[in-house]
Amino acid sequence: MALHDFEAPLLKWAFSQIISNNFNTEQIWKMVKEKANGKGRFSKTNFWIAIRNPLYCGKIYIPPYKEEKGYFVLGKHQPLISEKQFADVQDVLDGRKKEIKPKILSIDNLPLRGFLKCPNCERMLTGSASRGKMGNYYYYYHCSSPCKTRFKAELANDAFLKQLQYLSPKEGMVEVFIEAFIKDFNNKTKAHNTERTNIISEIDTLNKRYQNALLKNADGEMADDDFQEVKRLTKGNIEVLERRLNDLAVVGTEIKDLVASTLKKVANIARRYENGDIEEKRLIVSSMFPDFLEFDGTRHRTPRLNSAIALIYQNSSRLQDKKMGQVYHF
Repeated sequence: MALHDFEAPLLKWAFSQIISNNFNTEQIWKMVKEKANGKGRFSKTNFWIAIRNPLYCGKIYIPPYKEEKGYFVLGKHQPLISEKQFADVQDVLDGRKKEIKPKILSIDNLPLRGFLKCPNCERMLTGSASRGKMGNYYYYYHCSSPCKTRFKAELANDAFLKQLQYLSPKEGMVEVFIEAFIKDFNNKTKAHNTERTNIISEIDTLNKRYQNALLKNADGEMADDDFQEVKRLTKGNIEVLERRLNDLAVVGTEIKDLVASTLKKVANIARRYENGDIEEKRLIVSSMFPDFLEFDGTRHRTPRLNSAIALIYQNSSRLQDKKMGQVYHF
């Protein structure tokens, strides 16, 4: 999306926050929404497209045309961030750098601290350790006074891991879903492909018009004032068309890449959680369960799943969607 003066500083701030590794991307988007206070185009979809869009580091993507492969060119617009900053952001988003330092400090035995909601009073549970008579430490998730709700951390942690394992898709299911999604996406974007072809043709026509005017001016067949006017109009129109072309190309490419990358991570989510460090565990929890978890002593439930997770399991008997209160038991 092309940015207005109001949106540009907020998106630039978002890029810097992603690089700093202090919050996950979901949290950064929510902070941007709060700062925007209802202004600007900062829906979640627009935000994800924007932070993946090389337009903001000065590059424009020219999609494949006939026998030619797609490629990037330097645009004539002022970049919002440097190419290095854009590359650093992509490293974070693609998992080549740790995306998040936990906002709530949590020791290894309490990975769910800050995510669990009390089933009795609806406050968020905290967690702590108590020392036993033999000097061993025992960890608990518990509510604040006067509520006495308390669960053994080992019990809640084991239940959560078993539920993740239960959710793991069958072998090959993710690949099938990705293939079906891309096929459906391509069918629905045929109109965009036609529009891209038309834009490329318009750009080519404008470039030829400019080159023709340049030659006439050099040969003395066109006055300098007339040439400058043709140059201003053609270059201005070309820049507008290039922005439209880049938006169309990047949206399709990035959405498909994002869906494929996300779903491949879902396939091994339980193994990643079990073997991950505390940051990895908390990142998985915050990504899959954007609201909160509630533990009843046996299993966890949540009012809302990450949309990608909900979609891939929408026809699975492994995921029970309780319409009353829209609660997911997984």
